[in-house]
Amino acid sequence: MGETNLVFYGVRGSYPVPHKNTNKYGGNTASILIEKDDHIVILDGGTGIINIGNYLKTRKPHIKHVDLFLTHLHSDHIQGIPFFEPVFDKEFHIAFYCDNNENNGVSFQETIYSLFDRPLSPVGKKGIKAKFDFVELDTRDPRRLTITDDFSLDYIKENNHPLAGVIIYRVNIEDKQVVYATDVETPNGFDGKYLEFIKGVDILIHDSQYFDVDYYAVQNPKKGFGHSTVSMAAANALKAEVKKLFLFHYSPDYTDKDVERMLAEARKTFMKTYLSEEQKKINLRR
Repeated sequence: MGETNLVFYGVRGSYPVPHKNTNKYGGNTASILIEKDDHIVILDGGTGIINIGNYLKTRKPHIKHVDLFLTHLHSDHIQGIPFFEPVFDKEFHIAFYCDNNENNGVSFQETIYSLFDRPLSPVGKKGIKAKFDFVELDTRDPRRLTITDDFSLDYIKENNHPLAGVIIYRVNIEDKQVVYATDVETPNGFDGKYLEFIKGVDILIHDSQYFDVDYYAVQNPKKGFGHSTVSMAAANALKAEVKKLFLFHYSPDYTDKDVERMLAEARKTFMKTYLSEEQKKINLRR
């Protein structure tokens, strides 16, 4: 029997921060690996995906297919894709998933290819060796996405993240459920269909970019930027009766000590809160 794991590879928001004060929890932007046996799902393609590529090359060289689910197309969620090792393997197949509803006539396929084109890159489309497939998600009529009989994803669109909104994913593996809710802004908490989507899951990975003091600051407030505070994340976890909450998408301005203060604050509301940490592996069969 193979592995069934979730591994954080990028946990920061906005831009990468390689610094001694962010080494403990990590400075790469959003990317998460979920593996069930030889089936690989990746959530977002920030700079964390670079180390996922290295892992696949060195530890799983027989795997030649991944499904990459993008929450949206802001740069911190796709900037690692041109440096993802499997892109340059002619035997590899990468299936990209996202929606096109908000992109002003530019398909998400064009957006991904633009990362390889001038003036952003000298690689060009001809330098891509892997086979790319692009699956457009209809967020007006969501359908379950099946990886295997006991490995699937559901999704829902949340529209508060400027200007494009964001997709929230629920990953279903055997009897476990993981919700990935990054880049959401929830000052009044989730309700309605969003609360139902999250209700009772085993793991909620929730955007927690800010402290309240920064979100509501008199000067340079972060309100309206499309991100939650740690108190919002904890309140949603409590309201949705999830089993575990993982804080995620930390502000690049925050140090490891700041992130640890976030944990202490969250646990005042929701005790089973944990920190997303690069290379942290969670066994989903337990």
